Amino acid sequence: MLIKASAPGSIMLLGEYSVLYEGYALVCAVEKRIHVQLTLRTDDQIELISSLGTHKTKLTQLEIIPPFQFILAIFKKFQKYLQQGCTLTVESEFSEHIGLASSAAVTVATLAAFTHWLHLSYSSSQLIQEARSIVQEVQGLGSGADVAACVLGGLVAYRTQPFLAKKIDFISPITLVYSGSKTPTVTAVNKVETFFSRYPQLYQQLLHAIDECAQQGIAAAEEKDVRALGQLMNIQQGLMDALGVNTPTLRYIIEKLRLQSTLWGAKISGSGLGDCVVALGAISDPELSQFAVEGAKEIPVAVATQGVYCEKTGCH
Repeated sequence: MLIKASAPGSIMLLGEYSVLYEGYALVCAVEKRIHVQLTLRTDDQIELISSLGTHKTKLTQLEIIPPFQFILAIFKKFQKYLQQGCTLTVESEFSEHIGLASSAAVTVATLAAFTHWLHLSYSSSQLIQEARSIVQEVQGLGSGADVAACVLGGLVAYRTQPFLAKKIDFISPITLVYSGSKTPTVTAVNKVETFFSRYPQLYQQLLHAIDECAQQGIAAAEEKDVRALGQLMNIQQGLMDALGVNTPTLRYIIEKLRLQSTLWGAKISGSGLGDCVVALGAISDPELSQFAVEGAKEIPVAVATQGVYCEKTGCH
């Protein structure tokens, strides 16, 4: 039996940090996908293959270890249901060093393959909640916003509590620029929380303002108001700067993108201290897509209208 599953990467447009505290987020699936191929075996061996390496073990000897910790956590979760081993191959259309939520995408794609393998019926909401719990278990935190985009595709309004994951009928060109370096999300969040431990009220006010940007951004997207959405991205960038997650490189990229008349707004995407800048719209001047920073480059992306799916099996 052969199962092929695929999930898109994703980027945050609005709501970073506040979404970790039950705030809103606006997240976007992008057409850079992770593909998982699961082939059943006749023995109890588990073989994992990807560009990160290979790993072999037995069903009875499962341990959650890197670089396959998200996949192995899924095996561990469903271990009692597994009667035979499998070979699971992962192929990615983007580097794990670029912040397109590769962990969320591989978790969602693998979960989709498992639910088909084990004949489990999961709704989209259940798949989001399950994948979020896996990500949280492995890395210690995670809002699930990136997971929601991987599952649903398109532009997604998201909140953890009360739970909301709603696909918005709005598509816009987007521009993504990688800064040349990346700080792990957990490291960035811990740094921000440590700094603001002396200023808890200020931190709450910043989170509230970011949440307000996300809520108004969701409303702008629902109204297809690209200008307002871009303005709100610019406003939230100021708040990201106040959180201390901007860098000279990110600042330079943002300022250069804002010179482009066809871009409506530009900000850090994700936890910051490196990684990517996202802008709403498309670059029309080729000279503005050249960045005089080592490792910085534009990453061609488009909104992925389709979320997770299982190829050749009809699984969703």
